[in-house]
Amino acid sequence: MGTAGKIRFQKLGPRRIRARVNVRDYDGETREVTRFGATQAAAERRLKEALRDRVGPPTDGEITADTRLRDAAKLWWAEAEDSPDLSKQTKEIYARALERILSALGGLLMREIDVPTADKFIKAVRTNHGPSAAKTAKSVLSLLLGMAVRHGALATNPVRDTAKISTGRKSRPRALSPEDEAAMLVKVAADEGAAELDVPDLVEFLDGTGMRIGEALGVRAEVVDLDAGVLEVNATVARLKGLGTLLQLRPKSEAGWRVIALPRHVVELCRRRMATSWPHAARVIRVITAEGEISERPAGDVGLLFPGLFGGVRNPSNANRDLKEVLARVDAERFGWVTSHTFRRTVATRLDDAGLSARAIADHLGHAKPSMTQDVYMGRNVASAQAAEVLGRSS
Repeated sequence: MGTAGKIRFQKLGPRRIRARVNVRDYDGETREVTRFGATQAAAERRLKEALRDRVGPPTDGEITADTRLRDAAKLWWAEAEDSPDLSKQTKEIYARALERILSALGGLLMREIDVPTADKFIKAVRTNHGPSAAKTAKSVLSLLLGMAVRHGALATNPVRDTAKISTGRKSRPRALSPEDEAAMLVKVAADEGAAELDVPDLVEFLDGTGMRIGEALGVRAEVVDLDAGVLEVNATVARLKGLGTLLQLRPKSEAGWRVIALPRHVVELCRRRMATSWPHAARVIRVITAEGEISERPAGDVGLLFPGLFGGVRNPSNANRDLKEVLARVDAERFGWVTSHTFRRTVATRLDDAGLSARAIADHLGHAKPSMTQDVYMGRNVASAQAAEVLGRSS
């Protein structure tokens, strides 16, 4: 299907040549295609152009080997936009990567996209935009070409055989030592500028839970059970183009949804903050529901544990900037390298040193499953009292 037979020519006059060929279309029917020209070469060229244009944008879900990548991308993107499994933030990231892909490869036919072509493109993104952008572009291109494989336009997904993306020499994950951890908490708590930026409690919370910065800023009073000493991680904070900073009522990933036990000092921190009245100059908070819909809620009703300066959603980038500013001021040489993610590594290190299993640590941090066996036969998304004991400290 989609192939043509031998071109036949017929001279109809001094400067009129007819070129025709039989084509078996994708519906299985064979049809004759005819074009004319002043010379045999001109007639042949017009005929081949007609054959090329015969395969237009995919219709009714049809993608063939002769479909251009930009046309197949329209179908893939329509599916991605309708997917309830992708967050608004993920879709925005995919859209940027897709734009980059189409800029470089959009005019190619599906059959022209092979391993060397895909590999060259990914390496170019790596060179021009860095390994992170290359990994995203590779993932999106793989998803797009995977759809082409399902439609029979490609026999295999060429992205699978491309080279691994080099990120350079990996530095060993660095965590705070117990001594540095204790000293940092004391110094930050004593810094007046840190209090003005609402950093001390945030640092203590991150250090006691190992939550992602976006997850911590998405904690509301309703997800904290002070009596049981547990917290449900079911939201994060996202910044979307044209929409600003929003509260997203779904975690970063499926594994990110979890219930964690809180150390006693973190429970008391939550109790104190939940009893605090925050200014609500931001009258409403934009929320992305679990279904992906954007709505507005009164700021006072949301009950954020770590709101922004005026009671709205706190921007994770700004919170990270404030944190680094404070740590650099209290002791740049000792803590200048620390970021919000350092606390996750520190918590993971403490739990590992205490002998907790990889499953328990992954559950606490909201990481992907260590193995299928552990995922199926061991408890998931439950509070780990042992983790809370390890992370607890005397007040």
